[in-house]
Amino acid sequence: MGAIDVPALRGIDVDLHKGELLVLLGPSGSGKSTLLNILGGLDKPTSGEVRFGNQLLEMDSERALNRYRRNHVGFVFQFYNLIPSLTARENVALVTEIARDPMPPVDALTLVGLRDRLDHYPAQLSGGEQQRVACPRYCQAARLAALR
Repeated sequence: MGAIDVPALRGIDVDLHKGELLVLLGPSGSGKSTLLNILGGLDKPTSGEVRFGNQLLEMDSERALNRYRRNHVGFVFQFYNLIPSLTARENVALVTEIARDPMPPVDALTLVGLRDRLDHYPAQLSGGEQQRVACPRYCQAARLAALR
């Protein structure tokens, strides 16, 4: 943080396994977001390494990071980042052009209980519904189609 060093995640080793559910809990400033940003390839650790499977994640290669994020990571941010002028269906469809084997937007929204809200705009949806639109949109890249 500027001229102040803030040690985050010092001495942390984490092993995550396919299909495992993990919950990160801790007070503000404890490093939860830092860990998630590093795991997602959004931030580079100042020391240590990040591995996906048995492969070292190439933190200096934007191409490798983009491929990793596209094929293996889904982000759901605290702010849903929905485009207000697009319907729920259109917001989810945005990523179907870049995701591998994407689930059709109607199927993805049905999976999260929004089949009756496909043509509603974000302002017409509750906060929880907006979050449920954001999930399939971000998770398309994380192969939501695997849930079929």
